[in-house]
Amino acid sequence: MLGISVFGALAGLGAMAILVLVVVGVLVSALVLSLAYRLVVGHMPSYARALATVVVSWLAQLVVRAILHGGMGHLLAFVAQFLVGAAIINLLLLARDGSQIGYGKSCLVQLVNMVIFFVLAFVLALVFGGMMLGMLHH
Repeated sequence: MLGISVFGALAGLGAMAILVLVVVGVLVSALVLSLAYRLVVGHMPSYARALATVVVSWLAQLVVRAILHGGMGHLLAFVAQFLVGAAIINLLLLARDGSQIGYGKSCLVQLVNMVIFFVLAFVLALVFGGMMLGMLHH
């Protein structure tokens, strides 16, 4: 026909789904980071700055994970990713006067960000779990 195999089409759909999930993940992460920043610092950063912070933070954390994953242990890699994420928040998300908010507040923003994400993940797991159970019963 067109020279497209079924497996090639499925791989393309899978790659497209992953791309959509990454884009949605970045957009939602920026919203959650903005909320966490607002709760800790008291004002909302610009969405563009929050987006940039999320992208830079994800890339830096990928590098940290690649470096520390080979035998240092998951807990150490997790702690290093947390600290790197807080450092990037401190560098890129500024206070109203343009100064840095400080590393301590950045760590608190990172912690609140993680708690919000864990709560969202738990709620989504309950919703999708309920949907799956509902489909199994019918």
